[in-house]
Amino acid sequence: MAIANLKSVSQWTRGLKLKDGANPNERKIDIFLVVYDQGADAGLTAYITPRCGQALHGIQHIAAPVNNPAIITMKVNFPPHAGLEFVKTARHDTYPAIDPAKANLAGQVVLVTGASRGIGKAIAIAFAQSGASGLVLLARSDLSATKAACEAAATRPGQSLKVLTVNVDASDTAQVDAAIAKVKETFGRLDIVINNAGACNPGSLIADSDPKLWWHTWDVNIRGTYEVTRAALPLLVESKGNKTIILVSSAAAHGIIETHNSAYGMSKLAQLRFAELLTNEYGDKGVVALAVHPGAIPTDMNADISDDFKAYLIDTPEIASHTIVWLAREPRAWLSGRYISCQWDMEELEAKRQEIVDGDKLKVRMAI
Repeated sequence: MAIANLKSVSQWTRGLKLKDGANPNERKIDIFLVVYDQGADAGLTAYITPRCGQALHGIQHIAAPVNNPAIITMKVNFPPHAGLEFVKTARHDTYPAIDPAKANLAGQVVLVTGASRGIGKAIAIAFAQSGASGLVLLARSDLSATKAACEAAATRPGQSLKVLTVNVDASDTAQVDAAIAKVKETFGRLDIVINNAGACNPGSLIADSDPKLWWHTWDVNIRGTYEVTRAALPLLVESKGNKTIILVSSAAAHGIIETHNSAYGMSKLAQLRFAELLTNEYGDKGVVALAVHPGAIPTDMNADISDDFKAYLIDTPEIASHTIVWLAREPRAWLSGRYISCQWDMEELEAKRQEIVDGDKLKVRMAI
């Protein structure tokens, strides 16, 4: 297959059974997702090769395409500006540099939305491991399991973790205001806000979409994020802590995916701009706002997506939760208003600090 129309390439690692002559073995392989932007090959084609450590650009060494529906299933276009290769090393599970045990958030209070399960639950547990003194868990569903897990994870010598749980619809103004009032009454402060609650409309073409479901995605991803942030800002501005807001966004903000989740991709793009506008309005008060792609993680939210797309969901909840603690464990004003992927190696990202600041990178811009 010609590579003249190559637009982008990314690498994923997955355990699959591959027959190698008479010696079938279960082994790790590298799946290269190669995107062509025109011609008969437009879209995504997957190549596989036994893991041998070659660089992503070494496409000339990749084996012939494998017509396996479990691997080659759908068209995805993540163009170069999606930043899949912004740093050299791609991460799909936790690693020592982002271990929450290395953080020291003693005395600080952290709020997590969508905390009852999945990524939100993992984030809450990671902040408990980071030494935080207070956790505020918000969700529409039962939070007892998350609370118990956080209390069990708070094992620092001398750590006394207090956990406040509030059942709330993050898109409901009155409920959110009441929840933040409880935070002020209980803790008297708020230092870090993780806007994790999210929704994804069922995949369909726009003309075939259900308006209620389509707008529900916006209600959760944008209005919910706005309501919690709006209500929390006065406490964050007064905080003597890290004053950090993290918006759990998605690489879907940058790509075109054949699952046709238009509301999801659009709302996640809006979160990127929201982080930048928050920085513009509150950066001089010390508030840091980051839009963060958590990785490709199988969760209840994406349980109903096609099996085709599930092949890409290879990341662990800990790559998201531990990276988010790393991002919030100190005020990172130099990253404020920018997009960060949890799949990036954070030490390599930090090494590019001057390049990012000088080039005003990792922000949404129109190419002209």
